[in-house]
Amino acid sequence: MSMSNSSAPIESARLQETRAPELIGALAVGPSVAFIFVAMRIYTRLVLVRKHFLEDYSIVAALACAIAMSVLMGLTVIFGSGKHIEAVSAADLKEISRVGIGVIQFYALTHFFLKLSIMLQYYRVATLPWEKKLCFAIIALLTAGYLAILVVEMVRCVPFEAQWTPKYPGAVCINSTAFYFSAQGLNVVMDLIILFGPLVILRHSSAPIQQRLLFGIALAFGGAACIVSAFRLQTLLPSTTSRDPTWDKTPSGMYGVIEANLGITCACVVTLRLLFHKLRLSMSSLKVSIGTRTVTAKSIPRDSRKRASLYHITLLSGNNTQLSSDSGDGEMNTVDSARVAETHPGHDSDGNRDVEKSGR
Repeated sequence: MSMSNSSAPIESARLQETRAPELIGALAVGPSVAFIFVAMRIYTRLVLVRKHFLEDYSIVAALACAIAMSVLMGLTVIFGSGKHIEAVSAADLKEISRVGIGVIQFYALTHFFLKLSIMLQYYRVATLPWEKKLCFAIIALLTAGYLAILVVEMVRCVPFEAQWTPKYPGAVCINSTAFYFSAQGLNVVMDLIILFGPLVILRHSSAPIQQRLLFGIALAFGGAACIVSAFRLQTLLPSTTSRDPTWDKTPSGMYGVIEANLGITCACVVTLRLLFHKLRLSMSSLKVSIGTRTVTAKSIPRDSRKRASLYHITLLSGNNTQLSSDSGDGEMNTVDSARVAETHPGHDSDGNRDVEKSGR
């Protein structure tokens, strides 16, 4: 009797436990960051460069699929994904399984269009014929691999309804663990190919050193994406064999969202060179404009320096900037700032520049 009473609070706490906030956070942040970088990429192509390429269409398609994947994954949270299985009804479990098919489809499509975008960019910057043939072969392998994933996912169980109906009479299903490991293995292999591809292609490229540097930055981020893929790989086994799938599949889903959106972000970094250049010029011009409003002692004419020992700059509202000099006899003289700000002030008959006092 006492054991049942002590276990009741534990069971109640387990029913209230959820991983939904972490999953929702990943679903909100990941696509938002990817959207910002894709928007900057499209702005750079259409407004600054005034030229776009096939890989730009592909990266937009990848972003659209990533957003669709996040929306569907958020829908599974509504049905109870992230909770323990005993806290989810049988009807909600069926809906999670049904929506999960769309999540997997859009996950595969996101990676396909993302990697296709990168390979199309490699193909465009390649200079030697064998490099272009290599890129074309990788694109063909990429297309065949992800097409196989999409087809197998649709026929994973026969009949199709058996994917969300447990113990369907006469149903035949493939090994889900083997399927998911094969799909994730393809992701990791393609990530490694894309990671080290520029080391071969850029060797003969005539691209400027700044652009090669951006490729290096993208490679560093690409390495981070590969690490995320490896982390997701180790979460697949518990998520596919668990007796508490609504709870144990959550880490795999979070890693999948981070992996896909981080890849989209990395693919956009190398295209933002001109935008970064424009921003750097804007910052430089801002510093120059601030500097022109600062008058140093060196900019004051020599005859005025003899009469003043220390100059104070007082910035007033609008253009009413005034210069005041503390003369040696303690008298404060105010000089019209408009005269001081002139690039070529007037000269007197002796060839010395004049600084008119505001009192005149």
